Amino acid sequence: MSEIKKKTFRERLLGWGVKVLLALLILSFGVWGIGDYVAPQQANVAIATIGESEISIAEFQNEVQFQVSRLRAVLGDNFTAKRAQAMGVTENVLNSLIQRKIFAEGANEMGLVISDDLVSREIRDDDRFKSQSGTFDRLQFNETIQRAGLNEDSYISLYKRQLLQDQFLSSIYRGQSVPKPLVASIYKFRNEKRSLNFLEIKHSSIVNISKANEEVLKKFHKDNSRQFTAPEFRAITLVQIQVKDIIDEIDVSDKEIQEAYDDRINEFKTPETRKIQQILVSDKKKSDKIYDRIKAGVGFKKVAKDLANLGSQSLELGTLNRSQIPIKELADTAFSILENTISTPVKSPLGWHILRVTKIKPAKQRMLVEVKVELKKLIAAEKAVDALYNLSNKYEDELGSGLTIEEAAKRLNFKIRKIPAINAEGRDTANKQITNLNPAIVQVAFNTEQDQDSALTDFGDSGYFILHVNGIKAPTLRPFKTIRSNIESVWLQKQQAVVAEKKVQSLINRLKGSVTLADIAKELNIGIQKSSAFLRTGAGLNIQLPGKLISALFKAKGKEFVWGSSNNSSFIGQIQAIKLANMDSDKKTLAVLKQQLLENIMSDMSTQLTNALRKKLGVSINDAAVASAF
Repeated sequence: MSEIKKKTFRERLLGWGVKVLLALLILSFGVWGIGDYVAPQQANVAIATIGESEISIAEFQNEVQFQVSRLRAVLGDNFTAKRAQAMGVTENVLNSLIQRKIFAEGANEMGLVISDDLVSREIRDDDRFKSQSGTFDRLQFNETIQRAGLNEDSYISLYKRQLLQDQFLSSIYRGQSVPKPLVASIYKFRNEKRSLNFLEIKHSSIVNISKANEEVLKKFHKDNSRQFTAPEFRAITLVQIQVKDIIDEIDVSDKEIQEAYDDRINEFKTPETRKIQQILVSDKKKSDKIYDRIKAGVGFKKVAKDLANLGSQSLELGTLNRSQIPIKELADTAFSILENTISTPVKSPLGWHILRVTKIKPAKQRMLVEVKVELKKLIAAEKAVDALYNLSNKYEDELGSGLTIEEAAKRLNFKIRKIPAINAEGRDTANKQITNLNPAIVQVAFNTEQDQDSALTDFGDSGYFILHVNGIKAPTLRPFKTIRSNIESVWLQKQQAVVAEKKVQSLINRLKGSVTLADIAKELNIGIQKSSAFLRTGAGLNIQLPGKLISALFKAKGKEFVWGSSNNSSFIGQIQAIKLANMDSDKKTLAVLKQQLLENIMSDMSTQLTNALRKKLGVSINDAAVASAF
């Protein structure tokens, strides 16, 4: 069956309206923010003063609450303004509001004005507010902005501010370009490739290290306590309400299957395709000559070569359906001629075409009997989502009556799972991965306080879960006696690494003389390995090498030797070849680099402008008011 587009669980519940709301909220929260429109001002206390403008405490609080609401959807209902303050969210909001005021003052000083006519034209040209016929739809405009919590006046005011900012910043962006020497220098730096010959000395090959006594191991255990500390573990009770648990109980009638098939009929149609060749020339006279030669019996490819100087590869358009041919004249012609026949010359904006169809694959319609089982599963899954949504509401009602998550789960016959210990990586105390556990559950478990319930959370199209944190065991240093053998093993590995690095340094000194890499390889009874060509980021390597070795190799000149170590091995390397970057060979990467540099330049200019205006206008922040806001 052709792939039927699936929606996530959240998408099914949100629907189109909320998606538009979210899109508008994200749009509106730019440099200008939306705080002005969330609620009326609550107080006249100024959080900050920028020139002649002020940021009120109400404006600041509204903006912070908006951000908290957005983050709560991700981090859960326990995310508060206080937590946002601890995470630096409030500071970012204040900086954003200050920058908004700074740009507004700058625009006013330059005498920039956005007329109502311009705003009207811009809004009318916005595709979100157009009907299917492509014209502005007043009803759609009103419904869309209302879903975002805005009225017409507030939306227009917001839109005008954004246009004013764009106009203000365009004055410094206009005409900016990136110096060619800068582009060339960075491109060559980033895209130079090197390869190397190297020796790998495994640390495990280092023997004859004296055994550590008890006192040494105990000190090593203490000095490296972080390495031997067990992570935080949490005990949780987990309740999952999953689609897979109820999908087999969902009834799907033959009528529903038939209706779904009829609704999706186009998904089961495979259009006719044709394998097409073409000879393209610039004038009618030449195309007529080519057509006459082919009709006289001369081969299509031979005529193309002789009269149009076109090779075989240039003739192939590929296997296409009608909609994949963008020029109507060619599509109509290609799908009107028979297999292994040619068309008369066809004119298009590109020139004159003679088409040949070499293979036709008829359209195909998959019948209901072929897709019935898959359609039934799909419908059952969709109905299960609705059923699960209703069950989740019932479950929340049970919780609201004062029941624990366990008691409420038992009433509705939901599965209850006890996990006695889980760390932030989803592993138990034996360091084994806990099975059948969505990563989102682990994340929520470690964002929920002890003796608290998490929010009822959906995860993808699978269903819901809620959990209770029964206990938290803080990170603890594992007792020496219980992990003595592990401590001894780690100590030995560290000693081997130290000895290996000293050995490598000694070998490097010898290689500065008459000794060669081959001599060292023979002495150590190991082979010389060769790498593929790679960038200084390591991209292109066919083997994992330590970053220190790669960095040293790109700093090396000539045939000097470099070295670096990983956890298990030490390496000695020497440049095998250097491939300089060719700017003419990769126009796409060069264009991306130019755009990145241009954006960086404009960002730097914007920052400098902000700093200059900030200094000129004067910015004062009422720290006491900020502290008392939440």
